[in-house]
Amino acid sequence: MPKQGQFAKSARLKRVNNFKVRRHAQGQRINDDQLTDFLLVRFNLTAKKRVPSTAQETVQRFLIEVSDQLIAANGDLATLVPDLLTDINHRAPWQFYCQLLPQWTLVQDFLKKELPAVPLASRRYVTSTVTTANLTQLVARLLAKKAAAITFLKRPNVPVAIQEQTARLLVASIYSAGAIDWAKVRGLLAPFPFTVDASLDAGTQEWLRQLARS
Repeated sequence: MPKQGQFAKSARLKRVNNFKVRRHAQGQRINDDQLTDFLLVRFNLTAKKRVPSTAQETVQRFLIEVSDQLIAANGDLATLVPDLLTDINHRAPWQFYCQLLPQWTLVQDFLKKELPAVPLASRRYVTSTVTTANLTQLVARLLAKKAAAITFLKRPNVPVAIQEQTARLLVASIYSAGAIDWAKVRGLLAPFPFTVDASLDAGTQEWLRQLARS
């Protein structure tokens, strides 16, 4: 499991992407700590080809983070996923959301189908789901909050109420009719370059740089 606040290392993705398919003997079980790699291999075999190549690494890294928490969260995606996207707002550029949101239904459907089939000691299920519409609205709020925070970064004494009001106004400017205007998001955040965490492995840093340039 990656450390909190960090993405999975690129070496893990490479290892799973190169995984040779092995058939599990009937009745053979895997440990709980093998769940993420098992799901990622299944995703590569069954669903990855339906994800645009430009978004595949983003989707896989998000799937890793979700899968790492599935057992502890008792399959509660309605709580787990919004909390995770909120955390990612501090460590990925806005393009992360732009690539992920169109693929969310595919990812969630994959988890609903595949999680019960994982040969764990106890069968697991997705116990709650979250719609793309709700996630889109959440992402709009997160991006507006980020833009407002950056705007007032050099004015720490600005009242919280003003920052929150600014964020609400920004939501209205980038989100309407259930959709995010990504061109407006780019215009809003382009003046504030994303800073890559230098403590991450080289492959992850390069992925984030490529995301920020997309």
